[in-house]
Amino acid sequence: MVAWQAASQITGGREAMNSFQYYNPTKVIFGEGEYNQLGTEVKVLGMRALLVKQEGPLESLGIYAKAVKSLEAAGVKVCCLKNVSSNPRLSKVREGIAIATKNNVDVVVAVGGGSVMDAAKAVAIGVANEGDVWDYFSRKRTVKGALPVVAVSTISATGSETSCHAVITNDTDPDTARWQKWAVHEPVVFPRVAIIDPQLLATVPARLTAAGMADTISHVIEGYFDGVPENPISDRIGEGIVMTVLENDQVLENPDDLSARASLGWAATLAMSGLQDCGRSNAGFPAHWIQHAVGAVTDTSHGEGLAVINPAWLEHVNKENPEKFIQFAKRVFDLERKEGMTDVEFGQSGIDALKAVFKKWGLPLRLRELGVTEEMIPTIITSVLESPESYAFDAKTIDKVLRSCL
Repeated sequence: MVAWQAASQITGGREAMNSFQYYNPTKVIFGEGEYNQLGTEVKVLGMRALLVKQEGPLESLGIYAKAVKSLEAAGVKVCCLKNVSSNPRLSKVREGIAIATKNNVDVVVAVGGGSVMDAAKAVAIGVANEGDVWDYFSRKRTVKGALPVVAVSTISATGSETSCHAVITNDTDPDTARWQKWAVHEPVVFPRVAIIDPQLLATVPARLTAAGMADTISHVIEGYFDGVPENPISDRIGEGIVMTVLENDQVLENPDDLSARASLGWAATLAMSGLQDCGRSNAGFPAHWIQHAVGAVTDTSHGEGLAVINPAWLEHVNKENPEKFIQFAKRVFDLERKEGMTDVEFGQSGIDALKAVFKKWGLPLRLRELGVTEEMIPTIITSVLESPESYAFDAKTIDKVLRSCL
């Protein structure tokens, strides 16, 4: 987690890097075969665990059976929350809280992607705090604590395994157009332990792998293009993460390439660990908040939504301040500036290169591919503006960005 001071200091005629505090307490266990450590690590934190499972093939692949075996071998009693969806829902989180409370659970174990980790974090909050868990997402109540969470990553994407963020969708309204996808950002839900095993990552099919790669890149560039000068180390870390993702896209053709899986896994973790956000303005994640509103009404993949929305948002930002986009085009894509190009045009060339990569990976390029219609735009805008997130949006800008990629 990164805390920050928004103003830069002036030293010697130059703006100095923003002041910041960096905090990330998660113990990371990384490497092939490290999934075997699950029971041993959980036992340190509690002896009654809720295992949170997601929809999909992990059950048939034996991933969850292995988790139960490891936990029980360590003497940990296990109960389960099954079938968490790709956009985890409040109703499922409430179910998990009920199961955890009934079984007097003292640790929550998430095995899967960001969605199952988000659900696990929400359950951890719900068990340890009074009232309904949604009150903490809507900011009606303040989180006081949480059960410890252990996260096992099975996809390189959200980086939730080392973050303090959790996102769930409130599915209680009969009208799905009014569903809200909101987040909490609480230090108490940092996973105590994260296990990243490339052998598990190799089970992910190409489409979800590509969506996860787009998600990783989005986590970097949401903050990278903040307009803050004199932040060379964070810039280089962010650029390195993006370039690592781009350089390992052969995994889409060779899913069993464990070297590439390992590189993508660590890139995804670092992208959301807060490390590359140090010294940035940290004004918010505007493309993410817009995608949350889109995902709430369409139930579409987070990574695929970001592949459409993030470039559209960047095009808007580039027109206002192209300086960092010029750096991005040169450093990440090694582009040369053609004679007569304006700053905005050269900055746009880097965005175009990124969009071309997403297209090559088979990701959607337009919102219509995600089921968004023109009639949905007012509802999406309202959802964004009603979100308790801190970014200073205005309706006209959101409308312009959505229509540019519809």
